[in-house]
Amino acid sequence: GVQTCALPILVSIQQTLRHAQLWALSLLTTICLLTACNSKPPTPEDLYKEEASGVVMVLNKFYYNASLPNGEHLYFTGIANDGSLIGLTDDVNEIKRNCGFLTGTAFFIDNNGSLLTNRHVASPTIDEAQVKRCLMNMVQYVKSLYDARLSELVTQYDALEAQKENCVTTDYWGNTQVDQAQLSQIENEQEELQLQYTHLEQERGQINAQMNVANITIHPICQLGIAYNDSYVIDEDDFLQTNPCNTLRISQDEDTDLALIQLRSEQTPRKCHVFAVNGSNTNGNLFTQLFAKDNAPSPNKLKIDQTLYMIGFNAGIVLANTRKGIKVQMTSGRITQMPDGNRLLYSIPTMQGSSGSPVVDEWGNLVGVNFAKLNGSDNFNFGIPLQKVRNFVGK
Repeated sequence: GVQTCALPILVSIQQTLRHAQLWALSLLTTICLLTACNSKPPTPEDLYKEEASGVVMVLNKFYYNASLPNGEHLYFTGIANDGSLIGLTDDVNEIKRNCGFLTGTAFFIDNNGSLLTNRHVASPTIDEAQVKRCLMNMVQYVKSLYDARLSELVTQYDALEAQKENCVTTDYWGNTQVDQAQLSQIENEQEELQLQYTHLEQERGQINAQMNVANITIHPICQLGIAYNDSYVIDEDDFLQTNPCNTLRISQDEDTDLALIQLRSEQTPRKCHVFAVNGSNTNGNLFTQLFAKDNAPSPNKLKIDQTLYMIGFNAGIVLANTRKGIKVQMTSGRITQMPDGNRLLYSIPTMQGSSGSPVVDEWGNLVGVNFAKLNGSDNFNFGIPLQKVRNFVGK
């Protein structure tokens, strides 16, 4: 009797569940249709709120190491306007106390603390030919100092030689007398000058071998760290000690100004947005992921006059620093030239410090990485297109 009564109840429950599933499927279909017809990209404010947390300021504390053929090293931080090398020294401790600094922008691309930025931010380049010219000029200058000193020694030697005449006197009857003490002193001084001359001449001869500019190698020594949007920074330790980074990879393609760096913790903070290199934004809410992105234009099919946004730290700490911590800026512009697969040209204003900033479309999809501005213009700037970014990252 119990089994007979339970059967209708089970049937009723199954029918109720079936109706609920059909209702949910119908509702989902209706939402999809409505979204497909009416979905719009997020407002710039919403886009900023969603993605700004994934953009960080990079600080690079660096100097250059010039390795000489004789195993010695020279250190410097750059090239001055007059062509000289800034901070040139052979003391590594001195250069570490007087490093150069630069700032840029980077953004998270996975949950393992990996960040994408520009090569010239993570590993600043320098004109090696110009550096070698500076060193060659320095070598020539040092040689001229040696030549001047050698000439002085010759002049001093000749002057002593002339003084020897004063060591010999002749009396009325033609007898000569030699002041042996004075003569010995002069000859000792001449011998000392000869030793100095020989030593300096040997040193001068070694300069060419030791400072063969063609065989000098130059590379940057960098220390990287980051600071998060909305965080407070006071000095370099807030970057380099609090959030230190390692460089994972530097692009070897001259036309691809990209570098991959990583937090030493190898962990992206949960609060931080992650930009998807595959072109699909991963941090939006479920509704946005399921529906709104379906109508977003492909980041590989950009069009003239299409709106783009750049999220970065224009002018570095100068503009970023506020009473509420450092704040990333979002600037907008439009595509001004049909992309050729090698670069993006857009009218987004950029300044020093925005190198490495993500460039996104109106839906928040990554379309490129900012890397350069046209000299003398704030309205024509360049980005690395998405496909080149993918090729570098390996996705």
